Amino acid sequence: MKGFLSLMALLMAAPAGAAPVAAPGYALRAIPTPDTVQGGVARRGDVLLVGQGSFGGGTESIIRIAGGGATTIATGFNALGGFDLDAAGTLYVVDNCAECAGAVTGDTLFAIPDALTRTTPVTAAGQEVVPAGTITTAQDVLIAPDGSFLVADARGVGSGAVVEVSGGTATDLITGLDFVGGLALQGTTLLVDNVDGSFSGSVRRYSLAGASLGAPLVSGLAGAYATVLDDDGFVLVSAASAVVAVAGDGSTTDRATGFSFASEMWFDGLRDETLVLDVSVSQVTAICRDRDGDTVCDADDNCPLAENTDQADADGDGRGDACDPCTDPLLVTGAKLALNKVTSPPEDDTLNWKGAFILPPATTVDPLTTGVRILVDGAHGTILDAVIPGGAFDKGSKRGWKSKNGKFSYKNPAGILGIRKVAIQESTKVAGLVRFAVAGSGGTYPVDLENPQLRATLVLGSTGAACGEADFPGPPPAPTCVAKLAKGKVSCK
Repeated sequence: MKGFLSLMALLMAAPAGAAPVAAPGYALRAIPTPDTVQGGVARRGDVLLVGQGSFGGGTESIIRIAGGGATTIATGFNALGGFDLDAAGTLYVVDNCAECAGAVTGDTLFAIPDALTRTTPVTAAGQEVVPAGTITTAQDVLIAPDGSFLVADARGVGSGAVVEVSGGTATDLITGLDFVGGLALQGTTLLVDNVDGSFSGSVRRYSLAGASLGAPLVSGLAGAYATVLDDDGFVLVSAASAVVAVAGDGSTTDRATGFSFASEMWFDGLRDETLVLDVSVSQVTAICRDRDGDTVCDADDNCPLAENTDQADADGDGRGDACDPCTDPLLVTGAKLALNKVTSPPEDDTLNWKGAFILPPATTVDPLTTGVRILVDGAHGTILDAVIPGGAFDKGSKRGWKSKNGKFSYKNPAGILGIRKVAIQESTKVAGLVRFAVAGSGGTYPVDLENPQLRATLVLGSTGAACGEADFPGPPPAPTCVAKLAKGKVSCK
C-alpha cells in the first residue's frame, strides 16, 4: 500500500522466504489461496474472505473461500486495506491509491453486500460509502458500536488521523497521529496502531468519542500494522516479522515469529485462532491453540489435551483413542441440553443438561467414590470437559458429594469449568435406569450457533467407566438443536 505499508515492508520485513514459527502452546497452519494475499481478511463460520492480487490500478479483488472452492465477490481495487464484517454479512473494506494508473476509484471506504453468499462479483466503483478521494491513505476500518465506521488514515508523521464515517459524511475524530495502522475495540476503549517517523510502533488508547486515555498500552514495537483481541484478553499486534501478544500491563511475548511482513489479522473465537496475512504469499497463516504440542490445532484435534499426531479414532466417534473416555456409550433418553449467554463475554455462560440411560447388569454407581466426567463436543471440537472428583461433602468448603438411598448430589459454589451441581439417581422401579441432571454457570462454552451440532456425554467415573451419550446432530436434515443468535442461546432435545 502506498506510503505506510511499502516503507514498513522495506525497512523492517524479515528476509523473503522466512518460515514463521509459533510460540509454545500454539501451532501454525496454512490456508491456501489462489493468488497472493492483499489487504484484509475476515471469517465467519467456515466462510473466509480475503483480498487477492497485486498493487496497482484495479488489479486487486476480494474472494470468498468456502467448501473447498474460491468465488470472486468484488473487483477493481488498487491497494486494499483492512476488513470488517457486520451481522448482516456486508463486508466493509478500505482501499487507497486512487492516483494509481488505471484506477477508477479509491481512497475511501467500500461496502460489499451479501459477501458471505453472493455468487457474482460487484465492482469497487459504485460501492463507495463516501466519495472516492475522501480518505486519502485509508488503512483499516472498524464498525463502531453505534453503527458508524472508524477508518485509519495513515497520512504521515503528525498528520495521521482516525476518521469517523457516519450518514455519508467523513469527519476527523482523532488527529495528530502518524502512520496509523489497525483499529480494534477493547470493551469501550478504542485501540489505535501508530507508527512514528522512526518506525517505532505503539498501540494508543482512546475513548469512542476520540479522547486520549493516557499512555499507550504498549510502545517500542517493530511496527504496528493491525490489532486483534484473543479470548484470553491479550491484544495481538502484527509488528513486522512477528505477531506480538500484549498483556494488560503492557508486557509482551511473541505469539509467532518469522513472517516476511505480517499485515492484517482477524481473530476467530470459535476456533481460537488468529488469521494473519503475510506479504508475497498465496496463503492465509492461522496461529491456532495447540495445548498438547502435537502440531494439530485444538479446534481440529480429537484429543486436544493428549498428544496424538496420528489422530487415531478406532470407534469413529470423533474422540481420539488417546483421550476417549467412552468406548461403548449408552444411549441417553429424554435428553435435554441448553446453553445460554454463549455470545456474551466469557465466564458468564450457563449450561443445563439432563436425561437418563440404562446400565448393564451388575454395574455399580458410586460417584462419591469415582466422581464423574462431563463432556460437550461441538462442530469445532470440545466445548466442555469437566472432571468432577469424588469425595464427601465438606461443610467448610461447601463442596463435594452427598448420597442417600441411591441418590447422589454434588455441589461446588466455585464450579469446575462452570459446573456447580450434579444430581444422579438410580431408579427403584426399572433395573439399571439412572437419571441425571447437570447445572453450570459462570463457564465459557464456545458454541457455534450457526452450526449447532452438539454431543453430550456423562461418564460415571474415569476413562473406561460406564457412560451415557446424547447426540444432537443439528441441521440438516433433522434439527435437534435450535439456536437463537441474538440471545446467544441454543436448546437441544
